[in-house]
Amino acid sequence: MAMLPSSTQDGYLPYLILYPRAPSTVITGFGYSAWCYFTNPTTSLAVLQGPGSPPMATLLAHVYGVKNVYTCLIRLYAVYHLRNQPLYDLAMWTYAGVIRLYVTEMLVWETVRLREGSIALATAGPAFVWMFLHRGWYLH
Repeated sequence: MAMLPSSTQDGYLPYLILYPRAPSTVITGFGYSAWCYFTNPTTSLAVLQGPGSPPMATLLAHVYGVKNVYTCLIRLYAVYHLRNQPLYDLAMWTYAGVIRLYVTEMLVWETVRLREGSIALATAGPAFVWMFLHRGWYLH
């Protein structure tokens, strides 16, 4: 347990960011990045099932995997340095980026169906709201 952040010092936000069952978290993100690199693009990009979805290509899967790696790295650093304002803000904005990505992919480009997009929004949305509303407590 020594590797986990202290909940008495940093509250429960680090656990939300690390929580392995939610799709927009550090642990799941690294696994999904590997999935994008080492499996068939049709399998790894299954989230892109909307009517406007692009052809499944290895390059697209790799770009999506790289995006997940840097998003996870930012969040991982932030988990252990929540009192650092630039890292906190970067981590918070990674959630805003996920929200923007899935909203535009669902509503503008129609590459993601509501079923797939709602899972990401259900995890990134509350995380962004939590970080935005409690920013003052973490950065006092």
